[in-house]
Amino acid sequence: MKETIHGTFHFHSTYSHDGRSTLSEIASALSTAGLAFCVLTEHFEDFSAPKFNEYLRETREVTEKSGVLLVPGIEMNLSGLDTILFPVRDYDEVAKFASDGTDSGHRLCKVVAHASKYPFEDVVKHLQKYQIEGVEIWNQQADGSHIPPFKLLDVWQTYSRRRQHRYFFGCDLHKANLAVANIISLSVPSPTGADAIIQHLREGNFVSRNLPTGVEYRNGAASSDFDAWLQRLREKSYYRGRILGTVRSSLKSVYKMLPRDTQRSLNDVKNFVRNKV
Repeated sequence: MKETIHGTFHFHSTYSHDGRSTLSEIASALSTAGLAFCVLTEHFEDFSAPKFNEYLRETREVTEKSGVLLVPGIEMNLSGLDTILFPVRDYDEVAKFASDGTDSGHRLCKVVAHASKYPFEDVVKHLQKYQIEGVEIWNQQADGSHIPPFKLLDVWQTYSRRRQHRYFFGCDLHKANLAVANIISLSVPSPTGADAIIQHLREGNFVSRNLPTGVEYRNGAASSDFDAWLQRLREKSYYRGRILGTVRSSLKSVYKMLPRDTQRSLNDVKNFVRNKV
């Protein structure tokens, strides 16, 4: 049996305006948790070209010092939908994609972030317009960590091209001490190294896994059959998830009634609570 390594997808550091942990703090926390890599997703609007170059430099330095591979990526709002690009290597390349949606060298892996936030029809159009390969089908902060996002999954089953995409379970964490519920697992590449791990992710040779429920989706050559996979999920009870989902919905309703300035001041509290429920 091949050895497996685990990592995270969708993490923000202090390079993002809402990130609360440095790259070094993130790497340390992930190393302690036994995780080997992390796809970072900093907000592109927070960057200038010099800051972007600093970001790339620091990800390399922290990777070398910590042994945890930090994959530099960004999250940008593209035609109203947040979209993750990785690995990023050049500010102008990313800026060009932001302006006209072209990736002439096909060097970027593109993923729709927290897909459950958007109307299904908009996500489908977005996938086709920008030739996007991946979908963050489960985002632990947006969807909760203890029950699959059935509202999205049920409508996704009606999508004729559902078997053509890779599905990521993401974290969307902004602080290193918050619990990681969703991970990405892949066989240790030979030879090992950053490029090999990134290639596995690009080609879809990975498994997305939710730790609290044990739910996993296998991408790549041995891909799960989406319909059969969803049917198996429906057969489980998820008692804890349903209870926490009710609590989550109630808290969300209260939060939405607060003034906008109050919401902003409670952003860290909101992220902490969402991480727990």
